[in-house]
Amino acid sequence: MKHVENGISLIVLIGFLISFGTTSAQAVYKGNHNFESTSQIFDIIEDKLMEDKEIIYDMREVIGSPYLTEEFVRGSLFLNEKNYGDYLFRYNIFRDDVEFKKDPYAPIESVKKIEGIVVKLEDNTKITVQTLTIDTNTYERKFLVEVVDGNYQLNKLVRAKFTAPKKAETPMSSDIKAKFTKVEEFYVINEDKIEKLGNKKKDLKKQFPDESDKMMAFVNKEKINLKKEDDLIKLFQYMNN
Repeated sequence: MKHVENGISLIVLIGFLISFGTTSAQAVYKGNHNFESTSQIFDIIEDKLMEDKEIIYDMREVIGSPYLTEEFVRGSLFLNEKNYGDYLFRYNIFRDDVEFKKDPYAPIESVKKIEGIVVKLEDNTKITVQTLTIDTNTYERKFLVEVVDGNYQLNKLVRAKFTAPKKAETPMSSDIKAKFTKVEEFYVINEDKIEKLGNKKKDLKKQFPDESDKMMAFVNKEKINLKKEDDLIKLFQYMNN
């Protein structure tokens, strides 16, 4: 009976996983770089570096990372609250991919963006799939990192923006190194409604009309900076009490 259950779980699991194929990065740049990557990341970087002319660039010089954390972290994969087992995970914020593998030597695979997917890591990071409104008629599924749980659930969308290296234009200026820059946007989920969080007081008043007096009192008293994650955590922990 146990083998049958495991077989059914495997069939369902395959339905929402996409294989990357191999763990090896087939790229022009090889050697010990400061991040391990899939071939797609190197392909995009290579395209950017080669747009106008060939630039020989040591990937060890890249500042920042395309990952939320450099190393894989053990965690559990859930679909609609059903646990499909423990894996090693790493969130690729450059491609918005949650990579995973069964063990350190297994091929890297990718979690498909399906509503109800949740990844819970041992470092207490929780990643979910949410459908975001891009504009009036455009919706897109994204991975969000949960920041505060509760009736007012605070989440963040984390991205890595890549800037190509640039040679100094004058003898007095310096070369610009290639870098990944982390960009964050915050979203609030309340009663199954998800909305991007504004970073001004007038935005909060508009987004939370029924709670605006309570929120503004706390913001003013605690001198909350709506652009800082630590301050937003304080605000939403307060709102959920």
